[in-house]
Amino acid sequence: MADRRKRVRFADRVAEVYGLRPAEVPALLTGARSTAVRVHRLAAVPARDILAELRAVVPALTPVSWCADAYFCTAETGCSGAVPLANRGLVYVQNASSLIPVVLLDPQPGELILDTAAAPGGKAFHIAARTDGKARLWLNDAIKPRAAKLRDLAQLYRVCYENLTSIPAQYLDKELPAATFDRILLDVQCSGEGRIDLRRSDALRFWSEERIDRYKYQQTRMLEAAYRLLRPGGTMVYSTCTISPEENEFPVSQLLRRHSDLDVQPADLDEPNFRPGLSTWRGSRFGPALRHALRVSPTRQFEAFFAAKLIKAAPRR
Repeated sequence: MADRRKRVRFADRVAEVYGLRPAEVPALLTGARSTAVRVHRLAAVPARDILAELRAVVPALTPVSWCADAYFCTAETGCSGAVPLANRGLVYVQNASSLIPVVLLDPQPGELILDTAAAPGGKAFHIAARTDGKARLWLNDAIKPRAAKLRDLAQLYRVCYENLTSIPAQYLDKELPAATFDRILLDVQCSGEGRIDLRRSDALRFWSEERIDRYKYQQTRMLEAAYRLLRPGGTMVYSTCTISPEENEFPVSQLLRRHSDLDVQPADLDEPNFRPGLSTWRGSRFGPALRHALRVSPTRQFEAFFAAKLIKAAPRR
């Protein structure tokens, strides 16, 4: 009975976010999928040869129009055929939603870039590839075994970095130099609602509204720490793989209220299931800037996701 009540509460919340009937929610959430594959341009093998080998094992690839070197796999065959190439560091297999943060971050060669929760490495390796290995990467992950695995995978994917640390993201401003980084990626720990598979009887075993409330304050502190590390004129992307507004719009809204030099830049990506951020949620108002954030409604290609691109104003001359 308790589990049924939890499912009802969960479905009511998700339906409210997406403007659905609660009965439609179970069909919407069927678990995370590896639906995209990215050709890794830092590999020892030329990209055109990797792509030819990829097409031989994963038929009917479709280019992702807004992300260079990335391809959708078909829903029927999936991306499993690409796994042997990933094991050689030639491609990276992931859910298509996970391509969004680095595209919004728009890293450039020569910039000092912090990935605050970098493990297992997909987004950090994407940053490196988009800058032809010429970004100055500072990688961080609070969990030391994950950081160790990240080190191994970085070697496999031929990604160089200047630093690799294991500091909780909410305390990074206590350890790293202030106003230093050109760009910061803050892909945070969250309740992971986008990866819930409601076909499973234990799908909501770890889900609770109390857990969401704990995360929202931790995420707000993470954003504040990242703000202090970002140089004036810099760019920060905040992203989660969850649905709850408490973990998405709320932390960003809190940061914007505290810092008038921050703004949300429109996420100019086009897919039918890409929606603007919410301006209100159950009595809370987040402000008009949040409409420029990006909400991804779950489909067969995309897991539920949220991303906001924040720009810190440059000093006036």
